[in-house]
Amino acid sequence: MTNKIPPFLLGIVMLAVIAAIMQLPLDKIITTSHFSGFQIEYLILGAKMLLIFSIGLILVLKLSEKALSGISLNYKWSFKYLNLIPCYLFLLGIVTFMGKDLSSINIFNVLLLLAACLLVGFAEEFVFRGYLQAVFLKKYIAHKNGIFLGILFPAMFFGASHLLNFTVNDNVPQVIGQSIYAIFIGFFFGVVLLKTNKLIPLAITHGLINFFFLFGSLPNLNGHSDSHTAPELEIALTEQILSSVIPLLIFLPLFLIGLVLIRNINREEIQKKINV
Repeated sequence: MTNKIPPFLLGIVMLAVIAAIMQLPLDKIITTSHFSGFQIEYLILGAKMLLIFSIGLILVLKLSEKALSGISLNYKWSFKYLNLIPCYLFLLGIVTFMGKDLSSINIFNVLLLLAACLLVGFAEEFVFRGYLQAVFLKKYIAHKNGIFLGILFPAMFFGASHLLNFTVNDNVPQVIGQSIYAIFIGFFFGVVLLKTNKLIPLAITHGLINFFFLFGSLPNLNGHSDSHTAPELEIALTEQILSSVIPLLIFLPLFLIGLVLIRNINREEIQKKINV
């Protein structure tokens, strides 16, 4: 059935489904009488991502392209070192909270943040790399630039999914910047998936990147409170733009590395993976 539906339509439908799930009013179920504001935020995020991951897993299994999706046991985990390349992002995340007092951090909050971030990684990787990328590759593999397009288009849908942040963030340059560097990392992950044959390591790496970058948001870290109600200071547009450029420069190397690696991907090898 999936083969008869245009990949771009499938991508749009997936974005609509993700948008609908992210708008679910789960905050009506979890109250502050049992959990803090931080805990509610990440419990809700984790629940929504678990639902998206479940949909992604079902779609991947239904597609029956285990080799393309990176879940086939017939293909070994190759070029494992490629999964270590994004580790520089872990270090950048760690730098943001080095030297701060970690003694007052609630361990439950740390585990909750880690679980939610890993669920984000698994949800997004199974939907965009495991499912959509396999669909696009099947569609475009016969084209001259089929591998490039088969990786780029799902990465662009991945970037478009981050535009949903406009519902909670009115910082336009920041949200647009997030969408662009999501394309960068999505393209890199797409290439690495084809090189390594394994999706789960990418999902874990994805989750850990989010975890280390969000670790500094933990309550009580260096005096940060758990309140989410304090008004934010208005930031000048110029400052917003400048602050959005830095993440682009941080993630750009991954995109460039992906462009180098993709040149070594053999079209015939990818074709062999179809329906394996």
